[in-house]
Amino acid sequence: MIAYFKMKKNEWKVKAIIYGTIVSLIDNQQDILNVISKMYTALKDVPQDEIQKEFVIKLAEIIHQENKGR
Repeated sequence: MIAYFKMKKNEWKVKAIIYGTIVSLIDNQQDILNVISKMYTALKDVPQDEIQKEFVIKLAEIIHQENKGR
């Protein structure tokens, strides 16, 4: 019976670690999705031949704004 309780305690520890990792991954994904959304909004009207240049410029602006806001 004691072995069963020790096993359950260890199982809960593992679950807590796994769930914590999943939550942190989801939080990181949300940040990435926000940046992608901002990039799409900024670049949706840019002509195809200028897209690379504008992509770099807009990405730098978004990163600068986010770092300034922290």
